[in-house]
Amino acid sequence: MKKQNIVKKSKDYDRIIKKKQGLKNKYFIINKEPNKENIPKFGITFTKNIGNAVTRNKLKRRIKSIIDNNKNIYNHNQTYIIIAKKTALDLKYQELEKELVKLFLKIKGEKND
Repeated sequence: MKKQNIVKKSKDYDRIIKKKQGLKNKYFIINKEPNKENIPKFGITFTKNIGNAVTRNKLKRRIKSIIDNNKNIYNHNQTYIIIAKKTALDLKYQELEKELVKLFLKIKGEKND
């Protein structure tokens, strides 16, 4: 994932999460917001109770890899905040990819604002 595709400012995270536009499943919550650029942006977050830093970074790397490998599953004029739940730790990479792709396809299928 390129640096231009990453949401860095905490105020952006807060604003998008407060809008609560998006979907969730047993493993992830994805909030979205339209952006004016034609570049998709992603923020990945979770609470500290998910595990130690090594565990959180491993999960974050897996999610970034899934996003990079599936460029056709999301809209390119959106900013996404992905919140991983503790249950996502129990999944293998293929299961994690299947669940995240399924959620992104549901979001893509929704009517855009």
